Amino acid sequence: MPVATILRAYDGATHADDVKTFVAEGTLSGEGLTGTYRIVRDGTNEREDDVLGPRRETSLRLGDKLYLRNSNGNVRELRGYLRRRALTEELLDSGEFVKHPELARFAGWGDFGSARVWRLEVNAQGGEPETLWIDPASGLPLRLEYLDGDGPSFVDYSDWRDVQGRKIAFRNVVSDGDHRFDTVQQTTSVILDGVVDPATFAALAPRLLATDRVHVVPLIERGGHVGVNVRIAGKDWFFILDTGAQSILVDTAVLKAAGVAGQGAMEVRGASRSGGLTAATLPQIDVDGAHVDDVVVSSLDIAQNFGGGMKIDGILGYPFFAWAMVEMDFAKHVLRFGPPGSFAPQGTRIDLDVDRELAEATVRVNNRLDAPFIVDTGNSGEMLLYRPFLDAHPGVVPFSATSSWSYGLGGANATYHTSLDAVKLGGYELYHRSVDVVLANNGAFADRVDAGNVGLGVLRNFVATFDLANASLYLARGASFDDGRSRTR
Repeated sequence: MPVATILRAYDGATHADDVKTFVAEGTLSGEGLTGTYRIVRDGTNEREDDVLGPRRETSLRLGDKLYLRNSNGNVRELRGYLRRRALTEELLDSGEFVKHPELARFAGWGDFGSARVWRLEVNAQGGEPETLWIDPASGLPLRLEYLDGDGPSFVDYSDWRDVQGRKIAFRNVVSDGDHRFDTVQQTTSVILDGVVDPATFAALAPRLLATDRVHVVPLIERGGHVGVNVRIAGKDWFFILDTGAQSILVDTAVLKAAGVAGQGAMEVRGASRSGGLTAATLPQIDVDGAHVDDVVVSSLDIAQNFGGGMKIDGILGYPFFAWAMVEMDFAKHVLRFGPPGSFAPQGTRIDLDVDRELAEATVRVNNRLDAPFIVDTGNSGEMLLYRPFLDAHPGVVPFSATSSWSYGLGGANATYHTSLDAVKLGGYELYHRSVDVVLANNGAFADRVDAGNVGLGVLRNFVATFDLANASLYLARGASFDDGRSRTR
């Protein structure tokens, strides 16, 4: 089907590219939670505020700059994967793609209910591809498809209404295919081409750890992981430090001790996709006297959901590493942390992609292939490789019949054990790295954006300083540095 034919049908049905300013608000519901949303768009500026139960997120576009603020007040400028996706989404939302057929291609026919529909892939310059499913009879989009971690996610459009001569979908359903966790956005009000207050697009202010000093505390080893004591509700709890976790996770016992009830029934993407996750707001968490108030956390029964039987009370993930600069000296078992900029980091700086609230860095594999990896202090091994990466790049590592298991929230994944000849992280060359290849087809360890994880087994060679507020990692040789040259396969 010619792209020009599809674009004409879409433009004739929606007139989306004629809109100068756009304001919409309504309700959100899903995963056992309810809330509201509001979107304001004026030219190249846009702001969206979403509230779903205790969770709040704000996205802000200022020209070509894109920012996100999460529930715990961490503000990040998008520079990586989510920025690339946002570039395509802006092209779609504005309707400008109808003027740029060179950025679209016909991706074949699709079945939507009982209808045969066009699938039009659109990709902004420097963006990520997203696919519109368009009804040939009406020219209206029925679905948007995009890659989200371990597989496709969808936005299904319905309840089309006429607003000042433009067609607007008043009901959007966001799904990753497991409809237990769908989120429904129901619009209640739309204003087109009205006056927008410029104050709407004020810069987003981040929250930081409340402290007046740099803290130095023991880096506690337990079960191959590293962590720290966290004080909640007058009691100390052991939390692992995990740059591969996107949130702060607490055991249900922590919520009970704080007298706080969890809300909702949300999806866990760990070793597998599962349910049982709730959201809550803790009045305060405290690490060595440094604290943050009104902390939004996720909660589940960790002992039941964490394979391998490791006893922990919680996980300090992305929010902690964005509130503070965090230095981990693995050889000396020392943790140093303070507000961003409170001390000078050691070693070589490495750019991170923190768009997805993960510490993602580019790693060179076998001196020939650059790929994004999660720098994951929650992985006790040296490295993981994900099956989608190996499917795309066969022969990167030799197959081995030595099977093993990789444990995470939601259970365990089958793996096989092998090795990489060489990896390069920053300016450091490391050799003969031990690798577990995860065979899962879904869950966090089947991610299609990253190639795998770089774990503690690699990071223990260094003093590692995470400055996620500035999308940076610093590595300096630690007291036990060994590049692995003398290792045998």
